[in-house]
Amino acid sequence: MRNSTTTTDRLDRPPDTGDQTVGVDGDNDAMDLGQNTAVDLGRIAWLGTVLVCLVAVLILVLQGYYGYAAVTFAVALAAGINLL
Repeated sequence: MRNSTTTTDRLDRPPDTGDQTVGVDGDNDAMDLGQNTAVDLGRIAWLGTVLVCLVAVLILVLQGYYGYAAVTFAVALAAGINLL
């Protein structure tokens, strides 16, 4: 037998009366407008895709693969459109 309390013996915590962090519209209202804002995961993924493509373009140009570099640059531009 354990001597610890069961879930029925515990007191429930009172609800938090502080400022609400999520607004009615679902946005995080806890940040001031002057602070950094959250970046969604999709935008980070597209930015990463563009950066990886640009690094690949640089490497391909340095190695003399100009055709592959042009195609990779076109992919970077297409991915960059999603950042607008």
